[in-house]
Amino acid sequence: MAVTEKLLVERGKDVSTREIAEAAGIAEGTIFRVFATKDAIIDAIFADAFDPKGGWDTLAALGSEADLETCLVELVTLLQARIKRVMALFAAIGFREPTSAPHMFEQRRLGYQAVADLLHPHAARLRVSPDDAARTLHGLVLAMTHPMLTDRPIGDPREIVDIALRGIGRADPLPGSQE
Repeated sequence: MAVTEKLLVERGKDVSTREIAEAAGIAEGTIFRVFATKDAIIDAIFADAFDPKGGWDTLAALGSEADLETCLVELVTLLQARIKRVMALFAAIGFREPTSAPHMFEQRRLGYQAVADLLHPHAARLRVSPDDAARTLHGLVLAMTHPMLTDRPIGDPREIVDIALRGIGRADPLPGSQE
């Protein structure tokens, strides 16, 4: 699948199953033992790209012992990679909601829940609930990674984590505040 995805990103949906087979080092007929059509291959790639828990095994390996910053850097790294992957597929193929996956809103909900689950062991260090933190972090990562949403995408996950944890203001109290 990775070889096919690379070809799709490079050449678009006009890539042939013969070219896919050659790149994968298999006979073209082998593809059709698994997928009925080229569209089915593309659907499978999009379903994998939209899998809300795709790559979560890496984060689960951190365990609850990892500190919040380490956990968030790994999480932001994963989210940025997913955003870039989906953007590359959209650029090559166009928008295509996976037919075999849950509806887009359900995928988003599952993604938020996966992030919230990861944040629950660190709830005492959060100013908001893990659920709210998950939504905020998703939005921040998307806004700071997607090149159409900012004129200066942030590539370093640590920079996004710093903004998420410390905000954009100084630690000094605002003039006139009670702090």
